[in-house]
Amino acid sequence: MPTNPSEPGRKPQGLWGRLFGLRRPAEPPEPDVMPTIDMEPSRPTPASQELPRLSEDLQPEAELVRPEEAVPEEVSPLEAAVLEVEGIAPAEPIAGASATFAPAQPCAVCGAIRVDQLKYCLECGWMFYGDQPENPVQLPTAQTGNGTDLAGRYILREVISRRGPITRWSASDARGQAVVVVEGPTVSKAAPPEDEDHVILGEPVLDDPEATGIDLDAPGSPTGWPSPAWEQRILEKADHPSLPRVVERFEHNGRNYLVEQVPPGQSLWDAWDEPAHEASQRYEWLAQIAGALTALHAAGAIIEGLRPDIVRIGDDGQAVLFDLSDMLPLPVPPGAPIQATLYTAPELVFDPVHADARSDLYGFGAMLYALCLGRELTEMDFERQGVPKPFVLLFPDAHPGLARIIMKTCTREPHLRFPTEEAARSDPTGFQELIHSLRALGRCENYGRLDVAAWTTTGMVRTNNEDAYALLHASGSQQDDMADRLVVLLADGMGGYEAGEVASAMTLEIVRRHIVHDSQFSALTGDAVVLRDGFDAAACRELFVRALRDANQQIYTLSRKPGSGKRGMGCTAEVVYLDGRRAVGAHVGDSRVYHYGRGKLTQLTRDQTLVNRLVELGQLTAEEAENHPRKNELQQAVGGQPGLDPQTYVADLRPGDWLVICSDGLTNHVDGEVLAEMIQRADSAEMCCRRLVNLANLQGGTDNCTVVVVRIS
Repeated sequence: MPTNPSEPGRKPQGLWGRLFGLRRPAEPPEPDVMPTIDMEPSRPTPASQELPRLSEDLQPEAELVRPEEAVPEEVSPLEAAVLEVEGIAPAEPIAGASATFAPAQPCAVCGAIRVDQLKYCLECGWMFYGDQPENPVQLPTAQTGNGTDLAGRYILREVISRRGPITRWSASDARGQAVVVVEGPTVSKAAPPEDEDHVILGEPVLDDPEATGIDLDAPGSPTGWPSPAWEQRILEKADHPSLPRVVERFEHNGRNYLVEQVPPGQSLWDAWDEPAHEASQRYEWLAQIAGALTALHAAGAIIEGLRPDIVRIGDDGQAVLFDLSDMLPLPVPPGAPIQATLYTAPELVFDPVHADARSDLYGFGAMLYALCLGRELTEMDFERQGVPKPFVLLFPDAHPGLARIIMKTCTREPHLRFPTEEAARSDPTGFQELIHSLRALGRCENYGRLDVAAWTTTGMVRTNNEDAYALLHASGSQQDDMADRLVVLLADGMGGYEAGEVASAMTLEIVRRHIVHDSQFSALTGDAVVLRDGFDAAACRELFVRALRDANQQIYTLSRKPGSGKRGMGCTAEVVYLDGRRAVGAHVGDSRVYHYGRGKLTQLTRDQTLVNRLVELGQLTAEEAENHPRKNELQQAVGGQPGLDPQTYVADLRPGDWLVICSDGLTNHVDGEVLAEMIQRADSAEMCCRRLVNLANLQGGTDNCTVVVVRIS
């Protein structure tokens, strides 16, 4: 739950305190010595003064002139100037009129006493919400049902919340399954109110339209709210899978009960942090909740404060808004109890009767903000009420799509939220545009952007470089989708001068030709980069194997050609495809591919050497293999034999992961522990790649060294 904004002892550092350095007003006298003075009789404060400007849509039709308000005698000239800025001028007292001061209202943040009717605290700038509503929401403390048996059908556990005459219980049914029980008074027959706009809150009216003459099923009608019957009608009209399913409604001992199902699963807090859940799943849950809110709007209701703890992710992957304690009718009736939490839209606090469906956009954005922070919101996350600290200043590296959604929802001014001008033509609530943006973000975040670097060196001993590499990289976007596609080719030649480099170059050219002529890799030749769920990993592996076998056949034939001088030439080969979500590769020889993720380094390839095979058979230890005289003797190489059987693999990638593709010129000098440390210390793929190549040379550089580093960002 959100924290209490009151923090005793907190140093004032708000707007007025910073700008003017105002002193704290004197503490009010004790009630038993409260003085009386002659002053102008109290007059109601105009609505224009009570409501700070939120947007042009919320302003009254005619401009209201603020009447003069009494200013306490102890106000300093500087404070009086502030009052004048606020539109409150001193008034002359009326002789013979007397009034008694009401207890002063302290600021919830710094404890300073409220001066007259100022809407802002003079010390810290906190905004006073005004008087408490007639029927406030009552949050339980340690109230429990003590396992109370309800009609032999349900066991009441704990009170979730109270709003007016409605009590909401967490409970379980006869099978032990969790449910929510909504308890309210039994509706009695009575004459309908003369004016539907002034329904007495907390006094339910008839469920029977014929008896009242009122259409209780009219969308947006507050009639009957709050009551179990009203909530049942809203849920039945909304009929959305992300809203609770009504189990039954019944009367017992003069009380009315509505039972709602609680799906098995985990809270949104826990599910959001679960590493196994991909970005597309997380944002699909949010899209489902946004869809549920859209259905509620059509049925005539909104949610005052949307928080992660009232959302449950079912075992079937469906997000459910299972706690409807904060559900309000739309339009919001005058005097409705507003909880006014940090997740509540400002217009619901200051002008609830003018609030519309876009109020739920603010709560939605606040919930997403909290999920990004990994904790409940506190007043320290806000510059002032309804104005959170800019998300992009806290998370400058955030996905731009995510930052845009938060800035278009969690903002004080309703006209700055969704929808944009064009989308408003079809959906003025903005929720259809929000759902579209969430799903587009899920697709984009599922495919991390690729930070790529590659370097090669002859080393400190060799004369020429027989290694070769090639990068086929394409990046692009279409509408709301963005993607990177990358193919890495690396070959380490063998066979001596004017032989090893020929095999490496031929292998890269032949494999490249196979890839660019395949339809799956059309993005690498200028076609659309963005491919939605159309990539076939199995077909990719088959293509790589076919390309390497073709290269093997051509190089083997050339090496055996009389007079060619290329006998014995060949090379190792690595072919790796990456799209930010997965890596698909094919491998021949003893070059390597490493995957680093979540602090763990994993070798994706298996060295196809005689010594490594002896280690796998248990005939050698890893330590003995490092110093074995035949450690570089390959069992497979491109061009070495008429037949070839490449190893293939598929690896899942996540943002923050790294891939290192390298020849044995690196691994002969840098072990896995040092490699992991170099990755951890690097800020970019370029930094990591250069450091690894230089380290190999520093350690002796006995062979050519080629390194390709890819960071998924």
